[in-house]
Amino acid sequence: MHCNLNYSFKLLHSFLSIRLKPEILCAWLTTTLLLLCTCDPAPKPAPLPDFGTAAAPAVYAEFAAVESLFHQRSDTTYVVNFWATWCKPCREEIPLLQKLGREEGDQKVRVVLVSLDTEPGAIARIPAFLDEVAPDLPAIVLTDENDAVWGKTIDRVWSGALPTTIIYRGELRYVYRRDFSTYVDLRTALDPLIGR
Repeated sequence: MHCNLNYSFKLLHSFLSIRLKPEILCAWLTTTLLLLCTCDPAPKPAPLPDFGTAAAPAVYAEFAAVESLFHQRSDTTYVVNFWATWCKPCREEIPLLQKLGREEGDQKVRVVLVSLDTEPGAIARIPAFLDEVAPDLPAIVLTDENDAVWGKTIDRVWSGALPTTIIYRGELRYVYRRDFSTYVDLRTALDPLIGR
């Protein structure tokens, strides 16, 4: 929020330096209080990018097109998993994310898969793989290879290691630079953000 406190304090200083009738001082104080309490509304977050499906993931060449996914301020908890087809631990944990998506589908939890595959052959294999192991999850393919730059905008120590999962709600954010080997492990990471 943005409030014009500096202007109000300058006015207060100037009015206090002169003697005013009580009625004028009262009117001025009322106006000042209204100014102090009238703040600009918080800016609305940018809309979410379009998510694809397991059968047809949305492909983005630039991180800027999906950046809003990492800056939502709603009461929804986001579980954003970075993976690639060549990463065995990534492929092994995706069924756990699918299970989480199914269990939390009616809650305010959103699981999103973000593939960092860039080779056309690998990208072509994604729909068949996801259709088999995670048919219900929204899917994005991000081919922006400049992750040394954009990675730091979502994780200050981003190394590009896969899998990486970011779980956040509003300003509260946890980054897991490892795989989740069991469903209990994944639930344990999520539960603090959903109040369990």
